Amino acid sequence: MFASTRNFLNQRIYDWARRRQGQDGDRVRLDHRRIYILPTRQGWLYGMALLFMLLASMNYSNSMGFMLVFVLAGLDFTAMYACHANLAGLEITAGKHPAVFAGETARFILHLDNPGRSTRSAISLSAARGDATVTGDIVAGGHGSVAVPLHAEHRGWLSLGRLVVETDYPFALFNSWSWVYMELRVLVYPQPADDAPPLPQPEGGHGGGERATRGDEDFSNLRSYRPGDSPRHIAWKASAQTQRLLTKQFAGGGEEQRWLDWNQVAERDPEKRLSILCRWVLTAHAENLNYGLRLPGKTIAIAGGATHRDHCLEELALFQLPGALAL
Repeated sequence: MFASTRNFLNQRIYDWARRRQGQDGDRVRLDHRRIYILPTRQGWLYGMALLFMLLASMNYSNSMGFMLVFVLAGLDFTAMYACHANLAGLEITAGKHPAVFAGETARFILHLDNPGRSTRSAISLSAARGDATVTGDIVAGGHGSVAVPLHAEHRGWLSLGRLVVETDYPFALFNSWSWVYMELRVLVYPQPADDAPPLPQPEGGHGGGERATRGDEDFSNLRSYRPGDSPRHIAWKASAQTQRLLTKQFAGGGEEQRWLDWNQVAERDPEKRLSILCRWVLTAHAENLNYGLRLPGKTIAIAGGATHRDHCLEELALFQLPGALAL
């Protein structure tokens, strides 16, 4: 019951802070209105010790005890001011966040600028719903970049949510923090299937242009052998040297072209189908093939290159089954 009450109160505080601060843009400056500070566990113990010393000094009328209490209390207030000032004025700017595959750790890139005249020490950043924290220092007038980690469990857009910026510098007696609500998100591709079947063979016929005629004089490079390759294109000498079958590739009009089709995947689970298609896209790109992607309600024309690969992976990441097929 205590835990549920605490969670309820915490959520009310988060909601209040969100309404008070509003939605943040791509650049945020931490001013005094959005910085909060409370004693740490050590800070509470330190305060209780000071109170005990004060009572003892009053009981025994010990002037040296009073002096020690006042000096230590002054140190406590100085630590509180320094902890708050360590965050005040810090500027945070959103960077570019690279896409990841499901099951990996997404990294949200943030740039920190310190316009002040003193070093900001032990600045920690973390996602409120994550369990990893990055900590660093920023020299006076300097800047730095950090990557806030967050586990990417499912494909699609992954939002960072509430960003926590905090510090307990200098003596860990106080914890000063700020909540930042930027619209930060990372695209998560499907997890590539480890047991995906081989790439589908190019479709026959000249109308689709899936396999163009090769000219043996236009040799380009070697690639790994795939079932269905013509024996006359196997590089026997190179295969003997490397102890694995290699196939000759030819430039010009000889690039293999094929369709990666949703209906070619035998799996019934839509997510497993997407994982296999994801693996096929990566394999086709690694082997310098031209390929197209067919999904229910969506077709991506045959092409090649990194831009085409990323386009296909993005479509797989954001794919939603039409209602009739989702049943």
